[in-house]
Amino acid sequence: MISVNVTFIDQKIQQIEISGHANFDRHGKDIVCAGVSAIVYGSINAIDQVKKNQIEFKIKEGYTFIKVKKDSSDLQLLLKMMLVQLQTLEETYGQFIKINQLMEV
Repeated sequence: MISVNVTFIDQKIQQIEISGHANFDRHGKDIVCAGVSAIVYGSINAIDQVKKNQIEFKIKEGYTFIKVKKDSSDLQLLLKMMLVQLQTLEETYGQFIKINQLMEV
């Protein structure tokens, strides 16, 4: 299962950690894993080009970590768009992807 942990502080996304594998199908046929990868990598690439130096990120096999360095309303919009896309996948493939939201004050 893919686990997505989103940490909010004052209702703003501060970090997103994605780990695991969907195991929906074998490697190369796993549409859930491919969907998550497309959403996450596309979002990171867009943020990195449009909002340079506003996030830190680490990508390894089966693991991605994104942390806000310099917040802005544009950055929050891009991060929330990524979250909504992941939630859409969760609605259909909930047994393969789980999103947890942690609210901090």
